[in-house]
Amino acid sequence: MAGSSFAAGTEGSAEIPANGTFSPEAALETAPLNPEFVEYRNMMALQSLSRDVVSSRGIYGDGYAAGLVPSPADLSETGRALLSGPEIPEAYDLREIEQVTSVKNQGRAGSCWAFASLASLESWLLKAEGETRDFSENNMKNLLSYRYPEGFDLEHDAGGNRYMSTAYLARWTGPVNESDDLYNDLSDNSPQGLPVQKHVQEVLFLPERSGPLDNEQLKRALLNYGAVYSTMYADTSNYYLAGNYSYYYPGIRSANHAITIVGWDDSFNMTCFSPQPPGNGAFIIKNSWGTGWGEAGYFYISYYDTRLGYDENAVFLSETPSNYDYTYQYDPFGWVSQMRYENGTAWGANVFTAGGNETLEAVSFYTTDSETSYEVYVYKTPDSGPINSAGPEILESGVFTFPGYHTHVLGPPITLSSGQVFSVVIKFSNPEYSYPLAYEYPEPGWSSKARASAGQSYTSQDGETWEDLTSLYSNANLCIKAFSTTNEPPEVGFFGDVTAGVPPLTVRFTDLSENAFSWEWDTDGDGIVDYTTRDPEHSYELYGTYNVTLNVNNRNGESAETKTAYISVEPLSISGSLPAGDVEGFEDEEVEFSISTNYPCTISWDLDGAEIKSGTGLSVSSYTSSTPLPGVYNVTATAEEGYESRQESWNWTVRDWNPWDNPGSTEGTNVTTEELQESVHCYLNGLEFPESGAKSTDERLGQLVKMWLEE
Repeated sequence: MAGSSFAAGTEGSAEIPANGTFSPEAALETAPLNPEFVEYRNMMALQSLSRDVVSSRGIYGDGYAAGLVPSPADLSETGRALLSGPEIPEAYDLREIEQVTSVKNQGRAGSCWAFASLASLESWLLKAEGETRDFSENNMKNLLSYRYPEGFDLEHDAGGNRYMSTAYLARWTGPVNESDDLYNDLSDNSPQGLPVQKHVQEVLFLPERSGPLDNEQLKRALLNYGAVYSTMYADTSNYYLAGNYSYYYPGIRSANHAITIVGWDDSFNMTCFSPQPPGNGAFIIKNSWGTGWGEAGYFYISYYDTRLGYDENAVFLSETPSNYDYTYQYDPFGWVSQMRYENGTAWGANVFTAGGNETLEAVSFYTTDSETSYEVYVYKTPDSGPINSAGPEILESGVFTFPGYHTHVLGPPITLSSGQVFSVVIKFSNPEYSYPLAYEYPEPGWSSKARASAGQSYTSQDGETWEDLTSLYSNANLCIKAFSTTNEPPEVGFFGDVTAGVPPLTVRFTDLSENAFSWEWDTDGDGIVDYTTRDPEHSYELYGTYNVTLNVNNRNGESAETKTAYISVEPLSISGSLPAGDVEGFEDEEVEFSISTNYPCTISWDLDGAEIKSGTGLSVSSYTSSTPLPGVYNVTATAEEGYESRQESWNWTVRDWNPWDNPGSTEGTNVTTEELQESVHCYLNGLEFPESGAKSTDERLGQLVKMWLEE
């Protein structure tokens, strides 16, 4: 199905699924888990967590956070690809050519990996497009946490790595603008569905350094792609020399911090480090600890550092978000581990169903080795697993130099009709590392939410006999995606969750358009585009009636709709009130006061300035009470909503009855002797009380007689 639609199923594990189906006779084998991941997970288990969620901020003695955690995937046995090119200069600094974005601060969250990933992407855009962008690390760290359905089994501040950031970017969850989701190291909540600013179609996993002078590939990557995501062991309290902004670690501990390489200097003197390395030279590093640390946020790491670049190196590349309209995928967690058949060649396939009349433009997948050869086949209406007897619609091939995430653009695109089943079949041939099939599965403590269904992913040793992957590993899917463009023009439609009210009236608009990929909203009828997001929220501050227009576009045309006088903003008013004027009554009489308003609001009731009751979202409210002691009282109803406030007040006079004819009484109404005699007669004979000439009711005369008898 189109968009980010993922599979469902039950939980499993890497080597033998914990509660899934495993076929011991299958020729397909899974790669051993990364030993560092096993050690890391065991360490987390020793902490006796109350739930299956990792929470470890990685705050070190000097108060700064790191956050790199190992992945289950292990690429230590992959071959080494080489970039070639002109002679490399002795020094190079992306800052000097304005191809690096500003230094940020990760705070106390273990989110260095998100900062390093997006710093690489931002630098690539400066180098390739001359485009300055600022993407949201907050969105990445939070949406990849366990609180979200496509999140890993970690807290938002517990760390990550290049595999996680690649999964987030490859599935088109991001990148999103920093302004749409501002960074907060304490925050674990981010909005979903924010406008994606770029489509990341390539992530190159660069070779690890093999020694202190094995730096050419990192340098050429800096020259070709911009800033490089990399990793190090961070312990600045012991290995950082603040006066020279220099760092050198000569030990064997595992990497714990992700940073961004932005340049190098072959002549950086070894005497500037403490301890002192064997030779000169340093990489220039952009950190994520703010501009108050280091040289305005930068520092220098010796070439002889024994952890810099030995674990993870990567560059993140992107295209415009208009390159493709839909993505078909089953792997929100991306590359978790890898599988093989015996000879280093394996076939993998995913089967999808077209969501509309579309054109299949490209496919993507991970390669696990350097110089991986591949063949791409696309079938329509497969009837034997992912293939059919009619043969593929297309066969293309290629070689990817580096392991990582890659996109292959189809030579001739393929037309798909709505509801048509199609498959993407890939033959992988690795020259050195024998596990070519990257796949996703529910690894405990890492990707336990991964789900799959039968009929989605298939594997084969020869491309002829296919096995459904879920029959071998339940809840496992191959990391193969497909990208398409729509063949239909857009059809506009929208609504607002509220269309009338008092200022400020906040309206959340929902786009109902079909096949729309850009949006232009004029929410106040002034002819100016107010929003270009899909579902904007607008606040109306002034009284008036407003037209709302939505114009949507795709590569096949546009469609617009104007709703005239759609939004009405007017004053809050009290449309009715009872009693209609001031009130006079007598002690113990029950009186009801009520008001109604033109819009729901907060209504509160006060008696002589003391609040009696209050309620929200009301358009009708009442207050009923028996009369208090004799006196004059003020009853006030206050209606409030937004900027508006309205009141209705009553003076309530409560009188005390005087049963005797006392002209001097100021608290009651005089009662004549004849009236009293008549009341006594009615009372003693069980007759109905008549209306009297005084300001009294039959009920009050009854009370009067009782008072007289008691006297």
